Amino acid sequence: MEMRAKEAIPIGQDLTPPIPPLSLCLHHSTLLSHCSSCFSPLPPPPPSLHYPPFFSPKNPNPNHFIRYCSLQCSSLDSPIHFSSSEFHFFHLFPQPLYTNFPTSSDLRLSLRLLHRFQTLNLIQESNGSLLNLERIGGLVTNFRKVMFLEEHCNDNDDDDLSGRIRHGAKALAASRRMRLGLDTNRELLYEEYTVEAAVLCLVLTNAVEVHDKDGRSLGVGVYDVPFSWVNHSCSPNASYRFCTASDSGGISKCRICPAATETGAAGIESESISSNPELQKSMSVIGGSETCGPKIILRSIKGINKSEEVLITYTDLLQPQVMRQSELWSKYRFSCCCKRCRAMPTTYMDHCLQEILILNLDCSNMASGDNFYEDHVMEKLIDCLNDAIDDFLSFNNPKNCCEKLEILLTQDHVNILLKPDGEKLHQLFRLHPLHHVSLHAYMTLASAYKVSVGELLALDPEGDEHQTKAFNMSRKSAAYSLLLAGATQHLLESESSLIVPVSNFWMTAGETLLSFVRRSAWNLFSRGWHIEDFSFSSCQICGKCTLLDRFRDKFTDFHDENAEFADVTNQFLSCVTDITPKIWGFLIEEDGYLKVVEDPINFRWLGSRMATHATSPNASEKTGSGLEAEDNHNEIRVKLFLLGIHCLIYGAFLSTVCFGPNSQLMSKVESLLSVKGTLNG
Repeated sequence: MEMRAKEAIPIGQDLTPPIPPLSLCLHHSTLLSHCSSCFSPLPPPPPSLHYPPFFSPKNPNPNHFIRYCSLQCSSLDSPIHFSSSEFHFFHLFPQPLYTNFPTSSDLRLSLRLLHRFQTLNLIQESNGSLLNLERIGGLVTNFRKVMFLEEHCNDNDDDDLSGRIRHGAKALAASRRMRLGLDTNRELLYEEYTVEAAVLCLVLTNAVEVHDKDGRSLGVGVYDVPFSWVNHSCSPNASYRFCTASDSGGISKCRICPAATETGAAGIESESISSNPELQKSMSVIGGSETCGPKIILRSIKGINKSEEVLITYTDLLQPQVMRQSELWSKYRFSCCCKRCRAMPTTYMDHCLQEILILNLDCSNMASGDNFYEDHVMEKLIDCLNDAIDDFLSFNNPKNCCEKLEILLTQDHVNILLKPDGEKLHQLFRLHPLHHVSLHAYMTLASAYKVSVGELLALDPEGDEHQTKAFNMSRKSAAYSLLLAGATQHLLESESSLIVPVSNFWMTAGETLLSFVRRSAWNLFSRGWHIEDFSFSSCQICGKCTLLDRFRDKFTDFHDENAEFADVTNQFLSCVTDITPKIWGFLIEEDGYLKVVEDPINFRWLGSRMATHATSPNASEKTGSGLEAEDNHNEIRVKLFLLGIHCLIYGAFLSTVCFGPNSQLMSKVESLLSVKGTLNG
């Protein structure tokens, strides 16, 4: 099925009222920190409560595993926790069954959803045999495709998706048998866990990660038809956000509808809802929510024409086509045929995301750009990236992470090519600055250097040596944040659906720059300059843009037009392309990969000078405006401050376009703008 627009809709407008969840489930990691009913944060549990706690099945208590914020939430969710057999699942499997797909959250969500389906009589039998399990409650399961077609193309039942689903379905069936007092140790026949397998397939096909306002993943949920019927595209025109019961505003009527109900719309599927009474019945019965958890709202991130299909993305858009297709197949069992994936030649964005720089010219005609993508070479580079990220996230070693990523970005890599006569050629290459591995490296480096600053200052917050080292790390963090935002903004110009991640990158860049500006280590460079207080108002940005006023208007005017978005973007780019060259030389003062980057905002240098940069990491001798040569750190600091303000406000503006007005975001921006700091005058 698919959803289409009932009317022409500009960019940055809600498409639906809040859509209720059919069922929700917290992740294992958030069970004790959030309410299992409404997902609101909870105070820390007492130290005596360990996770997962031991309990006696003779005296069951749902709060051994889950917590609630109020009696109301407990009364709503506790009966479901028991009657769905989720409680019994915890007893049988206190630790997650899988480290990846499907997760323990997927399994527990399947139990809750299956309970609801059976309560509503949506899973029917005839003469002891189950009826169609391809669609339950109007939601597609992909059951046959995953469970039967998969078996004919993969003999390894332990590694393929169908094997993991069988294993998970058996765990679900065992939990339900335990609730009924039946034997849980007996090996089950396939017919005894078929329903569980079908509902698990439905969850894996339709569930989404539920995030809080800070973007942290709290759990998973399956939502009602207006959301679950929205298809995927690698160039989507819509995004979604979550809202709680305390959120207000939004539209009251849905502006999208199932394609088959919109008479006369081009490209409508042959299956008609109006002519399918079973589908109509299931849709009318299942609507609504059994929980008070977060609801979901669809929003346009491009202009959408009347009758045009509404599309979201199921994957990371900053991956090249090969990786996107692989992920979509492994998770959802379909190959994407969207406009971006079908493009011939490859789109500019996909070309950049997999582009490499050939260093030895005698091999350059044998592999470049789109036809270079050798799986084994890219897998090696991705392994290096993941190894560095593991050092940071799993082993809490940001220093090692930064060292490995700097080497990954600067060193020469080798690809062995075989000529027709059998001769081997060693092709030397480096990652393109817009390669997807490079982008993920920038993101990690910005965060790892920031964490390193905190660890260093924790050892000796007052010592000049540590202050200087922390200052330089903070400078690198700001530089990589700015580079990531500028690089993805460059790609946004050819693929506007990147607006969602780009909004986050610009806000992060702004916050990082402002944090760097306010570092006390600037006093080490004061050289007798006097200290003066400063604050920000809209007229202090630059004198040629109205970014702050336009951002504030977004909170009172919900009728944003496509032209306004383009005008704001043009104003922003005009300002930052003027400021950035004057401070970039200062941010990249130390040796390293950043010396390769001539300008993090304007990437025209990629075509004309990249070959020179590729051969020498120190090729960039340019020092911006020369301010650092004059030691005029006060002027640099002012420009960094203005640049940070621009980045923060533009990112907040884009976020408002993508997700709608957010009072917390507005307060955060206003607080950053009103805080007084000190500059070396």
